[in-house]
Amino acid sequence: MKGFLSLITFLLLLTCGTLISSAQNYKIKQTISMNGQTMSSTTYVKGPRKRTETSGMMGMGGDVANIEQCDLKRNVKVSDTKRMYFVEPFATDVDTPAGPAAAPAPTGKVEKGGTITITSAITDTGERKQMYGLTARHIKTMMTMQSSPDACSQQNMTMESDGWYVDLPAFSCPMEIPRNPYMGMGGKSGCTDRTIVKNTGTGKLGFPLSMTQTMHSGGENGMSFSQTIETLEFSKAALDDALFDIPAGYAKANAANDLYGRPDFSAMMRGSDGQGNMPDQDAMRAAVNGKPSAKRPGVIRIGVLPPANRSSEAVSVAGLQSFLARNLTSGNYEGLAVSSESEAKAAGCDYVVTSDLSKLKESTASKFGGILGKVTSTDTSASRRFDVQVDYKLVSLKTGQPVVQNKAAAKFDGTADAAAEKVLSMEAAAVLAGAK
Repeated sequence: MKGFLSLITFLLLLTCGTLISSAQNYKIKQTISMNGQTMSSTTYVKGPRKRTETSGMMGMGGDVANIEQCDLKRNVKVSDTKRMYFVEPFATDVDTPAGPAAAPAPTGKVEKGGTITITSAITDTGERKQMYGLTARHIKTMMTMQSSPDACSQQNMTMESDGWYVDLPAFSCPMEIPRNPYMGMGGKSGCTDRTIVKNTGTGKLGFPLSMTQTMHSGGENGMSFSQTIETLEFSKAALDDALFDIPAGYAKANAANDLYGRPDFSAMMRGSDGQGNMPDQDAMRAAVNGKPSAKRPGVIRIGVLPPANRSSEAVSVAGLQSFLARNLTSGNYEGLAVSSESEAKAAGCDYVVTSDLSKLKESTASKFGGILGKVTSTDTSASRRFDVQVDYKLVSLKTGQPVVQNKAAAKFDGTADAAAEKVLSMEAAAVLAGAK
């Protein structure tokens, strides 16, 4: 479990923000959805430093803050609960020896391992759009990690990202990776590897306001999952310097894993089946691998296909699919994101639901307000109004016949994604009423 939390932290470091501002303060709140589970993330930025706090996932991992001190080229993890911290130096673009092992081998000797090569390719598509008053660029990335045969940690993987990034002006903190990010995830105690980081491509990342990412890991214990990041709040405020430094009186931990507390089992129960049952090992494995656990007796499982978007508005289809699946999980009902009807059948689904965003259009009055906001340099994104409609159909996989077929339409204020989510909530209520 600690290895899983280390993996989540590592992926967030790679994807959640690399460009920060030396001139201004920012507070950014985002949601991160991963295989049907969602957590919130709040980022504070000041000068060459960035602090990230998360709510954790299923009661785990929410008790440690991450501070990137780009001026000192290091990453600091802080636990206010344990009053402890741990420092991880950045790796560089050259062959860099890993830091000392967290614990000595039983013989008292440190064994030299092999190399872990991390290669990142960044591609700028050339597309641009306005988000929260900033110009966002459409960037795609491919990252691979390969371990040599003699490496302590055999962690070969690929990761692809597709997102919209912005510059938070005046200071660039390059994408740098803490040494031995996978130490403790299959590596031998007392054994150290070298990490080699290579960057290719002419594109420039930045801070992701919206992003979809998929990761595949090979080997016997390989994993595969996807995540989406969506921005809920972007604001400027004066921030205290103490947020970005090691608190006075905190003790230094021997290893990063020592900072994490025991899982919040009550939160895990709340995130399980709606009946207070603890998730079993299959369910926990599903959260990591993206594979559904065996369906429990009495549960009605509804497969959720990716929503179709026939509007001209750009929305996160993967995020909306996860949102609908969560809203269809209640009591004895379980929503499950699937890619096809055949996958839904293989996963033991009783129904499959299709959703078509046939309308997602900003009202004329809202567009005029947006133009006025540009003229007056005012952010009006939160006051936009959308006409939105979703056509949906719930089909029984036993009979192949539609059980519910209808549409939901309304006007909503906010962003395009928020408007789509609200109309999908209306769809979820109707689908739950029709599924028996």
